[in-house]
Amino acid sequence: MRSFFSRSRRSLRAAIVVLAFAIATASFARGATGDPVNTLPRLAANVASPYVAVLVWHDVLPSKDVYFDTTTVEFAAQLDAIARGGFHVITLAMLRDRLVHGTPLPEKPLVLTFDDNARGIGAYAFPLLQRHRFAATLFVHTNYVGKRTSKAHNSWDELRAMERSGLIEVQSLTANHPPDLTKLSDADVAHEFELSKRSLEYRLGRKVFALVYPYDVYDARVELLAARAGYTLGFTEDHGNAAASSSLLEIHRYSITVPERFDQALAAVRAGSGK
Repeated sequence: MRSFFSRSRRSLRAAIVVLAFAIATASFARGATGDPVNTLPRLAANVASPYVAVLVWHDVLPSKDVYFDTTTVEFAAQLDAIARGGFHVITLAMLRDRLVHGTPLPEKPLVLTFDDNARGIGAYAFPLLQRHRFAATLFVHTNYVGKRTSKAHNSWDELRAMERSGLIEVQSLTANHPPDLTKLSDADVAHEFELSKRSLEYRLGRKVFALVYPYDVYDARVELLAARAGYTLGFTEDHGNAAASSSLLEIHRYSITVPERFDQALAAVRAGSGK
């Protein structure tokens, strides 16, 4: 009988140890509020239709400096095609509300974005957007605002003027546009994300909720660090339906480096709406 109770006590102690380990493991995988900290945030349920194409341009100029520039003639024709085709240009905030909360969207939705804050966006693209009253988002690397690298960049005053139109919002492309975020330490990646977010919010007075990964280089660790830095959305240059992306921090975009990619995006949205 004594042997039976001894075995029972040992089994009970072993079970308690296993339970304690399971609880500790679960606690480690969750933050103080109980939210998972090692899981990428998913899109809301049942938002994959309608198909949403997020388009990204870089610089817009009378003639190209580099291959991924768009000429003013090409860009004007693309905006005309959007207007004629019955597409609805929505804001980035509308896309966020759709992906996070399932808020309805108009049919044939498009989101227009620009990376790198080149001066041609303000000088040439912005007036064409104003002509159509199309909203757009500029993703800006904050430590190069108003400075010249291989290209000149819009100043803070120029960004403010575009935002005052009600058509333009500015979001983050990190602080220093590092060539490979995946090779930086957690602390350095967090610094890039947090410094850019604070700079934009301080200079422009608007909440920053979206991020682009420089050079389209990222991984799950970088995405998690973006979420922890307070970003709701993270954008790639992997084309496809933004509303069917694998996570909120890995949203599809169509990079309009060639006219064919623009045509592909509009065709996909049209097919996704059945019209």
